[in-house]
Amino acid sequence: MTCNCKKTKCLKLYCDCFRINQTCDGCNCVGCHNITIYEDERNNAMLTLMDRNPEAFKPKIDEEQHAKGCHCRKSNCSKKYCECFQAGLRCGTNCKCE
Repeated sequence: MTCNCKKTKCLKLYCDCFRINQTCDGCNCVGCHNITIYEDERNNAMLTLMDRNPEAFKPKIDEEQHAKGCHCRKSNCSKKYCECFQAGLRCGTNCKCE
């Protein structure tokens, strides 16, 4: 997994590495703080996110179903921005699509 973060120091959920609880290694990021040297800052960022959302670092797809579900309205869940479509899954009970 590699990321391309520019302004977030890789300490936001936008960072692919940080989101799956891995440190950056060989990435194309700029000003990275998601490395072992900044372990305290990294842990503080994780705790802050966990306080706001306890499920922040849990996988979105589990057991062939999207954890939160999609909210598609006009695309019939057939576009790449639909997370169920991206994962190759059918919409489930958690989906609020039309």
